[in-house]
Amino acid sequence: MLAHVKRASHIRSLSSFLRFRRCLHQRGLATQVQHQIPASVDDKALITLFDNPSGSFRSSPFSATGLFGHPSLTHPGALISLAEATVVRARLLTDRILRARESRDELLKVVKNLDRLSDMLCAVIDLAELVRNAHPDRTWIDAANQAYETLCEFMNVLNTHVGLYEVYQVLKSPRLIS
Repeated sequence: MLAHVKRASHIRSLSSFLRFRRCLHQRGLATQVQHQIPASVDDKALITLFDNPSGSFRSSPFSATGLFGHPSLTHPGALISLAEATVVRARLLTDRILRARESRDELLKVVKNLDRLSDMLCAVIDLAELVRNAHPDRTWIDAANQAYETLCEFMNVLNTHVGLYEVYQVLKSPRLIS
């Protein structure tokens, strides 16, 4: 019985491997290609976008394009400013969540607001993480490290916030549903 199960799992893994190889061959990505599917219009557009990134963005010669096309991220200090502005916005949203106990309508919005808070913080943390690991300029890396530390420090405060836990306990109460 055990040998049968082992052989069956080996056959499944082999078939998924062969399916993967077949996918490579169909896409023209394998090293020994027997036939190649011609590039679609979308494929050609992506090739152009990646091969000529400066020509693919239509902008005024007078406007500065910032990091990842974000117009405010034109210098490393802007990344720190973005992190600080995000902390301010996150504090305002946290205060709204903490005041939710005062109103049933706000209590019903707590989960959505917690999701918004998470999205807000993670978007900038992820940006800073990418910049600090991939940017070639040391000044951008240092700014990204500072932004990352600022936001992670704030997030750690939120993770141990007693008031947020109390709001969560109110959400769990059966009288909110009635």
